[in-house]
Amino acid sequence: MPLYKQDPNDTSKQIPDIQGENRYDKAVNPTHCELTKTPSYVLVNTLMTQPCAFFFGSSGSFSDLGAAGKITKTNYITMGDDLTVGTKLHIHPSAWSGSAADAGKITFVYKSGLATGGF
Repeated sequence: MPLYKQDPNDTSKQIPDIQGENRYDKAVNPTHCELTKTPSYVLVNTLMTQPCAFFFGSSGSFSDLGAAGKITKTNYITMGDDLTVGTKLHIHPSAWSGSAADAGKITFVYKSGLATGGF
């Protein structure tokens, strides 16, 4: 992918050609026990009612476990019950698990390729 393209307003100039979904940072509140893209970091945005846990395996291992009916809490690593509001966890899980009351309290943050320097 070229890094620059012709400026549509002036054919003698070029402008950056930034494409794809990683152009902007984004934050997602994934449903618990749902496989997702691994984030840049995890943020606790509300006080948790129960300890939460994270799945660090691959999508293949997650689907193999799911097909076998073996996705249980033993496949997740518990982070403890001392996570305070605003805690930034520098981890890269594929999924998280916790109480239904804690849905939406964990945010997966994805930094853009521009912020991390990659194209």
